[in-house]
Amino acid sequence: MGLGLVLGLGGWAVLGAELDPEVRKLMEKYERQAAPPAAKPAPAPKPKPKPKPPPVEVESAPVAVAGGPDMVKISGGCFQMGSPENEPDRGVDERQHQVCVRAFEIGRYEVTQRQWQAVMGNNPSEFQGCADCPVEKVSWNDVQDYLARLNGRTGGTYRLPTEAEWEYACRGGVAGHRFCGGDDGDRLTWNIMNSDRTHPVGQKAANGFGLYDMSGNVFEWTCSVYDKEYGGAELRCVNVNTSGARSIRGGSWYTNPGTAYSVYRIGLDPTARGYILGFRLARSL
Repeated sequence: MGLGLVLGLGGWAVLGAELDPEVRKLMEKYERQAAPPAAKPAPAPKPKPKPKPPPVEVESAPVAVAGGPDMVKISGGCFQMGSPENEPDRGVDERQHQVCVRAFEIGRYEVTQRQWQAVMGNNPSEFQGCADCPVEKVSWNDVQDYLARLNGRTGGTYRLPTEAEWEYACRGGVAGHRFCGGDDGDRLTWNIMNSDRTHPVGQKAANGFGLYDMSGNVFEWTCSVYDKEYGGAELRCVNVNTSGARSIRGGSWYTNPGTAYSVYRIGLDPTARGYILGFRLARSL
């Protein structure tokens, strides 16, 4: 059985992969702060556990895939990665530092179940019956298999974004926003406060670069090793044989809004899978 992620309202448990203890503590802090206030006792019977949503076919606007993945060109530039020391609820791994990236392309949307099925011939997702929802329950290593097949078929050079590219694209050319595209989390993100499953890509507002779901829906794998101190790993891609946790970014439908902040980081084992884990494509120019 593959390794996985189990997530509950009270926190995270990672099967076969431990999160950094301080990052875990911060995530639990976000969950406590974002949790709704406890309801007053009422003389009603104890509610039954909420059942898992049944698979449904969700209608959505078509996503451009006929000519290949819908990619957005991002001009190179420099920016302040991480958060300032006076940022509220600042994480221990958000050291602010200047980073420069070369021009690259990144997917306008997260990779969907339809796109995964077309390349891999299967669909590992928890939430079936939604072809335009992001594919999930894919490990970092699974994504490398997808990329190898996709590039073999298309002659392309698709990859995951580096962690620096991801944050640069998330910010959309604007510094200081809490989320990828602004400060209004409900307008930009699917999170535990407004969702009980993944949603078709592109339904929330885009950021300044025209990218959708950079905050929320599913966490996104990057190609970089997680380095708590930001020692330059954020600028590099690593291969399948490289040891160390990989950085995931962006928050998900089943985590609190704080995990969707533009600077929020987690390190996760490349073999981990879960119904909050997906990805989007990138390509060097």
